[in-house]
Amino acid sequence: MQRTQEKRNFVRWRLQKPARYKLPNQEEERMALLRDISFLGAQISILENLRLNEKLDMLLEIPDEENAISCQAKIVWQDFVEESGKRHFVCGVSFTRIEDKDKEKIFKYVWSTTPDEIRKRWWDGAK
Repeated sequence: MQRTQEKRNFVRWRLQKPARYKLPNQEEERMALLRDISFLGAQISILENLRLNEKLDMLLEIPDEENAISCQAKIVWQDFVEESGKRHFVCGVSFTRIEDKDKEKIFKYVWSTTPDEIRKRWWDGAK
């Protein structure tokens, strides 16, 4: 699957954090790497090929494993890539259920780790 057109409504912030996900009606958790995030969605790296619109129960380790964000998402795009000699899938997910308190966790985490990036993007958007 190839991404055809950029349709993001919110700025995304780059990060490298662990995430876990489960497919519907399955108990087995699978690992993912959270590559970027916004209030509406994220980009993850995974080892398996998933279908477009596949639903996921996700646990995003922001700010850490003990205070992880629990949410639901669906796959909106997926690309097969090879980086540093490793093959995997990079997916865009759209959050279908995420609580406001968890959106606040995202903002606080991003603010604490990349405040200059937030200021730059905020002011660049105001011009």
